[in-house]
Amino acid sequence: MNLDILNEEENCYSLKELLDLYSKYVKNPMVVINHNYELLYYTKTTDADNVYKEATNAGVWSLELIAIANNAFKNESEYVILDSINKNKRRLFYKIKHNTMLGYLVLLEEDDSTFDSLDYDLIRHLANSIGKILYLEDYKKNDANIQSFYKALLNAEYKTEDILKTKIEEYKVNLNSSLLIISLSHASFTQNNYIKLKLESILSINSVIAYDDNVLVFFSDDNIPTSKLTDLLIDNHLTALYVKKILDYFSFSLYYKALANLLSFLEASKTNVLYYELDYKMYLPFFTDKYSLNEIRNFIDLKIMEIYNDDIKNKTDNINTLYYYLSYDKSLSTSAIKLFVHRNTVSYRLMKISETYNINFNDLMQNKIYLHSIILVKYYNYKLNK
Repeated sequence: MNLDILNEEENCYSLKELLDLYSKYVKNPMVVINHNYELLYYTKTTDADNVYKEATNAGVWSLELIAIANNAFKNESEYVILDSINKNKRRLFYKIKHNTMLGYLVLLEEDDSTFDSLDYDLIRHLANSIGKILYLEDYKKNDANIQSFYKALLNAEYKTEDILKTKIEEYKVNLNSSLLIISLSHASFTQNNYIKLKLESILSINSVIAYDDNVLVFFSDDNIPTSKLTDLLIDNHLTALYVKKILDYFSFSLYYKALANLLSFLEASKTNVLYYELDYKMYLPFFTDKYSLNEIRNFIDLKIMEIYNDDIKNKTDNINTLYYYLSYDKSLSTSAIKLFVHRNTVSYRLMKISETYNINFNDLMQNKIYLHSIILVKYYNYKLNK
């Protein structure tokens, strides 16, 4: 590694000074992104592709690009090189860490500066130097304190409720905030596609936190614009879970884990793109990973378990028929639409289910028990396959 650059680096006290210095030695265009995907600094180039130009103009990196990178990082590698964005101009993502995730250093490959000729020891040193600056420097925006609060909350860093109460007052946390958890697992990538900016155009956002494969959006709207939000989710291959209000901030890390597991389960079912936590509240304890598979079985009605086992054995779809029928107030028409079959087919299936398993659909309380058990048997099947 070039020793001259180390001597010059001693005089660098800001991100701008550091990147400007290294740009003399690293010819690839570089971008530094914080953990919320905001661009902190970048080096300009006349030969960038549209993705690079759009990101630097927007001042925020596309969540879809980060989703692609995060998926590639799952093998715990030090850096990843991606050609799924643009095969002619690959990108190198380097994670910047100091105890926690601070952001990314991203390099763009060009014809005269390929990654094959890159000094990777130099890049590793640069990433470490950036990490120190990000950790020590007050690089955050005015609203970043609230983001730090939520991140600490997710990491269960507040050890007592008194500490939490002090932090809530210090950061002026809106305790009436609603929460939208968006999964990036299947996010699509298209140009001009910055989900965070689009969300800000339809929601009064307090904070956006990138965590795991999800994005947590805290906002103050009492009523979400369901139609606009659903369109946004569909357009970008996203699935979201809406939480009206967080009741207990001290146990939020545990609550989030259950919500994230629930969202992953719902996403796998592919029945919708926007779900409501209120509809699944009674099931949330099962999504904390507190219960084993055998323990979950104990909460499932015996007849529903029998139907589930027969579905697997006979390759039938009686569980889903029951699910839609009971979910939509015993509407044959809605069930038929959801199942993509004729309503007479639904009627026939229900008659056979009633005869075979001695089920009476006129008992309102028993129907609730059946529906509860169907959700659990679906989750049981999801965990079993996973």
